[in-house]
Amino acid sequence: MCKKNSIHRKIAAAACLCFYLITPLPSNETDPAVPANVPEIVAPAFAWLQETNTAFSPGEVLQFNVRWQFLTVGSASMEIDSIVDFNGRKAYHIVTKASSAPFFDTFFKVRDTNEAWMDTESLSSLKFSSHISEGNYKKDETIIIDQQNRKFTITESGKTGNTPAWVKDVLSSMYYLRTRDLAVGKEYSIDAHSGDKSWPLIVNVTGREKVKTAAGNFTCWVVEPALRDGAGIFKADGKLKVWLTCDEKKLPVLMRSKVKVGAIEARLVEVKFND
Repeated sequence: MCKKNSIHRKIAAAACLCFYLITPLPSNETDPAVPANVPEIVAPAFAWLQETNTAFSPGEVLQFNVRWQFLTVGSASMEIDSIVDFNGRKAYHIVTKASSAPFFDTFFKVRDTNEAWMDTESLSSLKFSSHISEGNYKKDETIIIDQQNRKFTITESGKTGNTPAWVKDVLSSMYYLRTRDLAVGKEYSIDAHSGDKSWPLIVNVTGREKVKTAAGNFTCWVVEPALRDGAGIFKADGKLKVWLTCDEKKLPVLMRSKVKVGAIEARLVEVKFND
């Protein structure tokens, strides 16, 4: 039964603020404990990374059909619904949803929602929330990432730890990749975080291919996420492939992951922009 649920889960999962420095005003009085000729040392203000994004904006909605073999097993969506304020930072609020088809609901119901709050300037992660409901398996998890202090906190457990600079959650990693200048043969390293672990997510661009979808026909970059050390959510065997359009938007139009029997794929069926 565990193996069966594992396969089912794999099917289900195929899916500007200015910088400033506050300095004290000079005082008319001198602290006798501190010589007047010793300059006060002021820590430099935290400087947020400045990244360029011309690939996506609020209002973008992508709808996918999820198939296994010849069966439609569910649907999925990716949406940037707005730019919101998060602790004084402007953030893209990104929401993805995945659900099983009515036929599969009778024996393995899937209703998954993931949300990411991605800083609009640094394109790094500020918060990630995951609500997983797959059969009898339920899990809710929210991770707050403090980019200034390079710390994460899991709100449910209170667990904390260190992160690399400008780390991204697994959802923000996909959107960040869309802002890069892709080329066949190039490798990209993204510091990613999930749960209580951070790791280097390595993405290789392996080719260009034409992809037909219900939303249109596209020439795409073929990218394969993998890990140097084999840890994390993506295995280093390159079994996951993503097709991103060869234009400025780099839309994900097809995602395919091999499983023990066949492959799971999510193919674009509709795209909307906030024109």
